[in-house]
Amino acid sequence: MKNNVIAKNLTVVLAGSLLATVILAGCGKSTAKEPVAEDITITFMNQDETLGTVSAKAGEVLDAASYESYEATDNGEFNGWFETPTYLESSKKDLTTDTFTKDTTLYGDFRADEVAEDTRLWYVAGTSAKGSLALNNWAADLSDDEKAQFQLTPTGNTNEFSLSIDLYEGDQFQVIHDWSWDGQKGFGKFTDIDPEQMENAGGLGGTDDTANVQVKQDGNYTITLNTNPDNEAQDTLSVVRNSDPVTEAAE
Repeated sequence: MKNNVIAKNLTVVLAGSLLATVILAGCGKSTAKEPVAEDITITFMNQDETLGTVSAKAGEVLDAASYESYEATDNGEFNGWFETPTYLESSKKDLTTDTFTKDTTLYGDFRADEVAEDTRLWYVAGTSAKGSLALNNWAADLSDDEKAQFQLTPTGNTNEFSLSIDLYEGDQFQVIHDWSWDGQKGFGKFTDIDPEQMENAGGLGGTDDTANVQVKQDGNYTITLNTNPDNEAQDTLSVVRNSDPVTEAAE
């Protein structure tokens, strides 16, 4: 009889302990809180004009309906959203997939159908150990005839200029107008550039847009510039390798 009483008491104690464990576990589960995404603001700009803002949750893709009206343009073309006001290609955002973790300002690239004519003279300026840019020497004091070999000439398309030139490994260059460093255009302005052939060499400008381009592969290259005098942030460059160098390099 005594053993039966002890067994019953032990059963009650164990059952009570199990119940308490279940209750505590349930309480712990009910008090856990899911992390709440931070509220952020995305601001949309057209140059200096604020088009509007969108409130969103950090890490979530924006609802297209909240910003698509900001992409509308008359007599022109919308060319995407950028995190830099100079439309640096590496800062371009795809709002259908990209997300943001903090308040962000985006700059719209709106291309007008009609722009002012660019009457400036554009040149490649740089340096070289064995190519023609050795004479150039970063836009040194040259005669007009000497400058002509470095000039990008009109292609026939509106505000488009190009130059074919032999470049050699180690050469560095940028593009300037009127043989002046005011408004120089460097690595960050190239929207078409092969990383196997060219690389960012930095420079004194502080941004990729004014960084030197360094040649990694010898060749004859065509450099093409498209400009918009009404909004120079939209100026773009491309460089394409045509062949091996046309002329023999100096030793």
